[in-house]
Amino acid sequence: MQLPLRVFVCALVVPALLAAVGLVAHPAPGVPAGHLLLAVRSSEIVLAGTAASPQERQEVVDAVRALTTYRITDVITSDAGERLPVSPAVAAALLGAVLDRDVTDFTGVVRAGHLTASARVADPEHAGSLSDALRSAAPGLRVDEDFTTTG
Repeated sequence: MQLPLRVFVCALVVPALLAAVGLVAHPAPGVPAGHLLLAVRSSEIVLAGTAASPQERQEVVDAVRALTTYRITDVITSDAGERLPVSPAVAAALLGAVLDRDVTDFTGVVRAGHLTASARVADPEHAGSLSDALRSAAPGLRVDEDFTTTG
């Protein structure tokens, strides 16, 4: 096979075949959004929810891993018939907002354009700061929060 033909096959045909059989990084628009749970417990982050593919699951894990050295427990279900409700960048931005404020007890669930968040924070000032940061990290989500102050 000549070089120009090899380049054509690799550059155009192979990606088209992968897309045709569903092996692309992003799901088709017709795949419904599922849910994503983000939890911080001390020095551990727990990720749970539904992803359309192992690649989509890995993208969110990698985005979170780039933020921190915390232990990451990944229990996201791949090939569940639902895609993640937010992009890996938004998931990482939400966790970044939590970690930047030194919150060590946080749970957030994203589903259907909505973030439900609960956390233990030091005082009302920290609660307000976390609330603003979560809204800034995901401006397209409606945010409901239940923050408990410890001080």
